[in-house]
Amino acid sequence: MKREKALLSLTLAVLLILPVFANITPTTVAQTPKIINIGMFGEPDSLNPVMAATISSWEFINWIFDPLVRWDDDWGIQPCLAESWEWAANGSQLVMHMDPDATWHDGTPFTAHDANWTLFTWTWLGFWVGQTPRIDHRNIKVPDDHTLVLNFVDSGYENIWHWDPEGSYGDPAWELGLYDRYNGTPVAINQEAFLTGLTYVPILAKHLWNPLTWEDPTYGVGSWYWDVAYYWDAIWWGMLDPAWPTPLNGTGAFMLDEYAVGDYIKLDANPNYHLGAPNIDGILVTFYDTVEVMTEAVKAGTLDFCETEPVFIELGTIPEGVTVNENPWMGWEGLLVNQYYNYTNAQGEYASRPHKTNALRQPEVRKAMNQAIDKAQIAEVAYLGHANAADSLIHSSLKWYNDGLITYPQGIAEARATLEAAGWVENTGGVYEKMVEGTLETLSFNIKYVTGVPTDFTIVSLVSSYLEAAGFEITTTPLEETTFVAHTATEVWNFDIALTFYSQIADPNSMMQYMTSDSWINPNGVNITRVDEIYKEQQLTTDDLVRAALCDEFQQIMYNDSSIIVLVEYSDIELYRNDAWTFTHTDWQSGILSMWNIDSWLEVDVPITPTTPTSPTTPTEPVPPLPMELLLVVGIGVVVLVIVLVYFVRKK
Repeated sequence: MKREKALLSLTLAVLLILPVFANITPTTVAQTPKIINIGMFGEPDSLNPVMAATISSWEFINWIFDPLVRWDDDWGIQPCLAESWEWAANGSQLVMHMDPDATWHDGTPFTAHDANWTLFTWTWLGFWVGQTPRIDHRNIKVPDDHTLVLNFVDSGYENIWHWDPEGSYGDPAWELGLYDRYNGTPVAINQEAFLTGLTYVPILAKHLWNPLTWEDPTYGVGSWYWDVAYYWDAIWWGMLDPAWPTPLNGTGAFMLDEYAVGDYIKLDANPNYHLGAPNIDGILVTFYDTVEVMTEAVKAGTLDFCETEPVFIELGTIPEGVTVNENPWMGWEGLLVNQYYNYTNAQGEYASRPHKTNALRQPEVRKAMNQAIDKAQIAEVAYLGHANAADSLIHSSLKWYNDGLITYPQGIAEARATLEAAGWVENTGGVYEKMVEGTLETLSFNIKYVTGVPTDFTIVSLVSSYLEAAGFEITTTPLEETTFVAHTATEVWNFDIALTFYSQIADPNSMMQYMTSDSWINPNGVNITRVDEIYKEQQLTTDDLVRAALCDEFQQIMYNDSSIIVLVEYSDIELYRNDAWTFTHTDWQSGILSMWNIDSWLEVDVPITPTTPTSPTTPTEPVPPLPMELLLVVGIGVVVLVIVLVYFVRKK
């Protein structure tokens, strides 16, 4: 009882501290009328559409650039830069008609030549990153400025890489001769999948990008450096080198005005947007290091909009002028278990690692981890019920979800039994150990996660307690978001275990592609031959039952492998000032601030009858930074709130 009273007193003290932050926001610029002020946790890793890998990056790309087609509210395809299209009777040709009213932000007219250049170049980049356009660049024709003709018969569907089930052809230069082969892909697959793939391809301005790539004086096609076999070409340097200039001139609803790295990005509304000018004048996105400070700023009216965490809507008061908008988030949060051999074996670039962790590559170790974790408790405690336990990489709301997934027996005892059956022995320190590839290894691992997110802190705390009870030794490392992204990047994989999240769309093709061995966004070095085969096979079949069976097999394989341990599916929770702004399309899957939900930002406007409390459009003086001591106190305070919550849930 004394402990409960002490914790309750500490909770009250923390709640008294938190309001201090109600009027605190990072340094921002003065706002003009009808500029919506958004808070964002972390900032983009890149605004280059070819290089961008984070969701925050793609939210900006969605504002600045347009694709040829985009998703509608029901995950169907609707026009964007292409205002209409028709297929040939036999499905072998697609003719797309460009919107004649579309212009680039610099006033240059948009034409079919821009679309041709983008698809041509993105296809060429198939050697490295492109898998979405799915057509050979030699089969795109531009009969006039507003017509794009795509032919499928000569090259087939998946012709960027000529897929050979028996093995790769090797050096990309050797595959150039295969571009004119038809691989037999049914035209129905082209009709189904090609347009959905185009939703991910922002169209780039040929007049700005071409001089930096194909016509670059040093690495372009006219230079003596040009040699695709050794990647000595301007397409590599001009589009994949982060230091290369990136023309951020799009056709989208908003135009980049100012980017203060680490502070804010300001976007101006595009008054000539081809789908109709936005109602607002612009968007100011301010970057925050902690979710709680950002949330309090919305409550106080110094911010208009942010995404937040369950703890901040369940504890404390939501003002009348703030709307809580909650929708299922199309994705999952889970653990990545490193499978990269150079890392686990402490060799190559990781030769300086003090010890090996090849235990992470042992199937029984990953299985035991999956068994030990109480996912339902994570959903209830960390997310306060705004999530549900999950096991599959495919979201449960999708028709491709495997509702017959066979899962392992769950529990600490079951996890220990799995380890002991595989020869792991508990040492005097209570940690299992075993000889692995000639080295005595213990189940001692580190979990990396993003700091500043109370939910993630609680998840890591819970996961650590489950695994330690099962005979693991766990340490944790909180990282600032940009550092975390750098550590978990594909082909870097600098972690033992990482807590992260992945988004997805209605088509399972994207999630499967992530998990292929040569994926540009492979999460942890996973390499399963059958997954690579399923990814291709499900693209080629026109039978939904066959595709569903392949999707089920994929989900079962990935669950059994447990190198990616899905924990929960959770809700996207957003806050916005309803006394300053009226939003539409608030029920979009994954929320208003979704990387594909442009309609909300076109239609958002001030209320018809404005209310008086606080006006986010009123210029305010920047608030001076707080002393580090106070920041630490409040940071600890939020953590205490979460710990107290976990304690009382367990007491029940």
